[in-house]
Amino acid sequence: MTEHDVTNPTVQDLFHPSFPQISWPVRDEHEFQKYVPAKTEYTFRPEITADFLGWLQFGGLSCLISGPTGSGKSSLVNEVASRSNIPVFAVVGHNRLEWLDLAGQYIPNAAGGFVYEYGPLPLAMKSGGILLFDEIDLVDPSTLVAMNSVLDGRPLTLSANDGEVITPEEGFRIIATSNTTGHGDGEAYGYSGTLRMSRAFMNRLQWTFMVDYPEPDVEIRIISEIMGNDDIAIQMLKFVNEVRAAHMGEETHIPDTVSTREVIEWAKTALFFQKVPRVKSPLSQALKYVVVNKASRDGRPVISEIYQRVFNQEL
Repeated sequence: MTEHDVTNPTVQDLFHPSFPQISWPVRDEHEFQKYVPAKTEYTFRPEITADFLGWLQFGGLSCLISGPTGSGKSSLVNEVASRSNIPVFAVVGHNRLEWLDLAGQYIPNAAGGFVYEYGPLPLAMKSGGILLFDEIDLVDPSTLVAMNSVLDGRPLTLSANDGEVITPEEGFRIIATSNTTGHGDGEAYGYSGTLRMSRAFMNRLQWTFMVDYPEPDVEIRIISEIMGNDDIAIQMLKFVNEVRAAHMGEETHIPDTVSTREVIEWAKTALFFQKVPRVKSPLSQALKYVVVNKASRDGRPVISEIYQRVFNQEL
């Protein structure tokens, strides 16, 4: 981005009232506008947001954001990008992902021939945008080797497209997210299918952010804004934190936890059930649909016991 490409509100205006009045570059409209994430009502956490903004401006080409499911890893990237007008090209990792899914391939066109369709990696490079690679620890390490040269800052050569060479535009970033830090130890915490990532690949991810669930006061505020009741929000978070403690515990370990995403959905679903006359306990009914029904066989009785103890009623 150059000076004439941006306008400059402040980080305080865009992200958090505790931030200083320092200008933050926001791009003007561009040809990749449709890839800019939609802005939502979102609560930025000051410490992790400040560090992430620092990396985005000064930290280099790539980073890894690691943390438990539903803790806001991808949301942080998308919400910052939405306010900065940066396009985001997302990939969700899985064990069958191939290089073509990242780089692109030929597809049939209306004229009966074939045209090369760029994948998310070259599109991010061409636009000076963000390649958001979610669940990267589910991808076969041999597939990721092809990204090493790009992570080293070199151009991308698309041999399938007549050897086209793509030099990244200024602002191009690669952001990977995962539930682990690439050591293949996710199974112990319920993250099935996570793999040990190549040390050579991990070494090229310049920064690693650890994102946990929000601080209690932040989660209480989020829940309270939905429920309209601070006391219920406090009770809900007490229940959630006890489930999380059981998930992380060694003696009482259960494979299930409750993410911030699920807490929000629980609160919204409880509001819905408040309008249904036949439902006597909207909180428990909502919890069954959002958390309990998909919990493991070992986790369900523990979750039920915690609920009964916190809310003084059976689930």
